[in-house]
Amino acid sequence: MISIVCDACKKAIPGPEKLTGVKYVLDKAICKSCAKELDRQLAEEMGKRDKYKLSAYRNLYVKTLYKMCS
Repeated sequence: MISIVCDACKKAIPGPEKLTGVKYVLDKAICKSCAKELDRQLAEEMGKRDKYKLSAYRNLYVKTLYKMCS
């Protein structure tokens, strides 16, 4: 049996055999609810900026992900 724990909320992800409830980002495994929260935070922060830059998005993505998982 496989046991995967969300790196953000530290809860066990149910049914990891199907890989439907887990999202792998960089070197982290996060559950669907934490993935939605990550996307929400990114959209909120990027919406505040005047110009969209991919490099800024990538930097913010990594910072937000590691902040959630610390």
